[in-house]
Amino acid sequence: MAIAQTSRPRRRLGLGTLGALSLTVAGPLWAQGPLPGEQPVPQQQGEEGFAEYNPYRYLDWLPAWQLPPEMRPAQATACSGAFVAPPRNYRDADLLPESAPLRATADASEWLDDGTARLSGNVHITQGYRQLFADQVDINRGESTATLRGAIEIREPDLLVRGLAAEIRTDSQAADIEDATYVLHSEFVHGSASFASREASGELILIDGNYTRCEPGNVVWQMSGGEIHIDNVERQGVARNVRLEILDVPLFYLPYMRFPVGADRLSGVLFPSLSNSDENGWDIAIPYYWNIAPQMDATIVPRYIQYRGTGAEVEVRHLSQLFNSELRAAGLPNDKGGNDEDAEELIRQGFPEELVLPAKGKNRWLINVEQQGNANTFWRTDIDYAKVSDPDYFRDLDTANLSVSAQSSLNQRVAATLFSDHWSATLRTQDYQQLVKDRFDTYRQLPRLDVDGNYRWGDWSLSMDHEITRWDHDDQQTIRFIADVGDPDSVTERSRNFVNADRVRLDYELQWEKQWLWGYVTPGVAARYLGYRIDPLFLNPDASDSPDASAAQFTLDSGLFFERDASVFGFDLVQTLEPRLFTLLSSDADQSGFINVSTDPLDGGNDLLFDTSLFTFSYDQLFRDSRFTGNDRIDDADRVALGLTSRIIDPLSGRDLFALSGGQIFYLQDRKTTLTGITEDAPRSEFAARLESRPIQPLRISSELIYDDDRGELNRGNASLRYLDSDFRLFNLSYRYLRRSEVGDLDGELVRGSIEQLDASMVLPVSPTTALLARANYDMTFNRELEYMAGVEYDSCCYMVRLAWRRTLDNDLADVVSPEELEFDEGIYIEFQLKGLASLGTSVTSMLNQGIPNFEQREQLKP
Repeated sequence: MAIAQTSRPRRRLGLGTLGALSLTVAGPLWAQGPLPGEQPVPQQQGEEGFAEYNPYRYLDWLPAWQLPPEMRPAQATACSGAFVAPPRNYRDADLLPESAPLRATADASEWLDDGTARLSGNVHITQGYRQLFADQVDINRGESTATLRGAIEIREPDLLVRGLAAEIRTDSQAADIEDATYVLHSEFVHGSASFASREASGELILIDGNYTRCEPGNVVWQMSGGEIHIDNVERQGVARNVRLEILDVPLFYLPYMRFPVGADRLSGVLFPSLSNSDENGWDIAIPYYWNIAPQMDATIVPRYIQYRGTGAEVEVRHLSQLFNSELRAAGLPNDKGGNDEDAEELIRQGFPEELVLPAKGKNRWLINVEQQGNANTFWRTDIDYAKVSDPDYFRDLDTANLSVSAQSSLNQRVAATLFSDHWSATLRTQDYQQLVKDRFDTYRQLPRLDVDGNYRWGDWSLSMDHEITRWDHDDQQTIRFIADVGDPDSVTERSRNFVNADRVRLDYELQWEKQWLWGYVTPGVAARYLGYRIDPLFLNPDASDSPDASAAQFTLDSGLFFERDASVFGFDLVQTLEPRLFTLLSSDADQSGFINVSTDPLDGGNDLLFDTSLFTFSYDQLFRDSRFTGNDRIDDADRVALGLTSRIIDPLSGRDLFALSGGQIFYLQDRKTTLTGITEDAPRSEFAARLESRPIQPLRISSELIYDDDRGELNRGNASLRYLDSDFRLFNLSYRYLRRSEVGDLDGELVRGSIEQLDASMVLPVSPTTALLARANYDMTFNRELEYMAGVEYDSCCYMVRLAWRRTLDNDLADVVSPEELEFDEGIYIEFQLKGLASLGTSVTSMLNQGIPNFEQREQLKP
């Protein structure tokens, strides 16, 4: 940056207690722009003639074309420029003001008769990182004041204040400025005021001023009038008697408001959340954020729902050296029942109101506790507990400000762990609250103790897992539900007896793992034991109250890597061939004692299946040592699995341009151990194939097929395409197929068919600020849409608006009406965010995060 020159003689002054003044040929380090009310003048840019006009250079604003190369974004952004402070390349610029001498330069200087020292013409005063520029400065040593006139400029790191006149108290460095403009560079904040005061603490006070994060010349919103306090040290602001103006139109009068300067949060009323639906009417929530302490805060949200009543939500967070805790609670007393026409019609047809609208007139509530203990010592705790008053809570009310939601169940887990170098012991309780009304409750683990040991010596490893669990359930449970929505007399009650039991599971495994560049081999031997002690209530007289089983197993996992260089259309590639073999051999484990242990006529009292089911078959399942999730069965099916993978790799990036895998399991004998005790005699499994491709960095393609070669049928398949590039264009396309022997038609009759669904979504930017949003989820089984959504996003530098239309199945009666008879819910949603201040509504963002894959990642990557 060129330094302004002057031909007038310079004078040196001695100012006593004000410090040493070193007068050198120097001027303002940043080109002076217009003061408020002045007309800026275009500037010439070297040999290229007149550059594009920048009328806001006086605010340190540089449009994108003027930014230094290192500050220019790689792609177009919503902001067309940035606030950039000039370099501080003068002497002592990195020192604190109290640790640095005061230095000054000027075109002329003189002593006045009253003892005041006057500096005039391009005055530049520095003291450490603080700088002052003015046309004239009068320094009164006796009163410790300095009066500045003309083009006033006060600079500190990340702060610029300009004005027409100012008075500075030299002992405290506080300043009063008339007709001021200000900039907080890193926070993208700027504004003006009739009068500004810069306190010694660093706080900036604006009288009859304004505050905004919008670009200069494109101010969409601002706070104006009254008094605004900005504390750039504590990163917070306070506004009194101000107006919130959007496009110069006053919308809200705010007698008092606190707001963050930057990303920090602080106490104060946040912007309300506002929505409207046919069932609930107007839903208004007004959050209040309470910054209790640096390690503790709370958000209190009074909430009014037109057709249900008035309630509240509370979230408290606490962070300490030992624990990170979060408590959330919500309540709505005496629910009015909502305005649900479908439910009212069912009641008019004769269905019981307590089944159709079970929460009407009831107190609704939610509680959620999450806590993580310190993992840096020898212990750790983990609490994740959530409970609601009724299964319909989230469908009826959802939450206005709490990050708690669920569809089918809520987790209720409390765990504590002690660990050392080789051992860990975890004691936990585990339960789930069912949110589906036609299902029985799951068993509780009250408690479960896991003691696990792991040792490694070179290529050898030993694992020793011990588990003791008490499976607990109410002895009997009765559920009541509507079986046929077309028949008011179809109200059904179903009861079941439950057998409680203790379970012991022991797994010891010794492995030798050897790897080379060309392959690997991992043989292992294991001993497994499973035993129960069953409570006598409802125990089948023919069943043992202490059944058990054990098995010795041998596993072998091995693979080879072959690769060769290749070239396609002049591009160098690497092709691999990776065969894999997995073998499981097991002694017989007689587990017939686990079947029909109960007198319950429904299913034998769960057949001692507390946490166990079959894995969904896939390519990865070929190489697991068990077909079962959970610990209620020992897999003793002798088998050999063969797999083959071939990859085409870009040698420069290491990216898999194409990868194809396929394999199958061959059983050496019939599978005697199953979930139900029925022997399975198929000689081999289905054929599993998987395709993965990343031909370019932003694009991912994947597909998985499960093929029954005995019947010549495709049992399951899916394919997906995911695209997200550096310009934030996002495209998703997926197809899902599941062969099923029978499904229900619209008349409740059973028909042959399969499940086929297609899901497509996109976010398409049409400019740096505007993007189109869309999603279509279609069920080809019943030829109907599951969800359609279309919208537009406008994301500027200082505000963001999302407008969306959505048509989706109404799940409010999902437990009453069959899936084929659910009606559609249609609505228009809007979200408006004033960046750096507040947002109005968050429903659109929530819908997009849930409905469009990678949308949340897109938001995190955006500058």
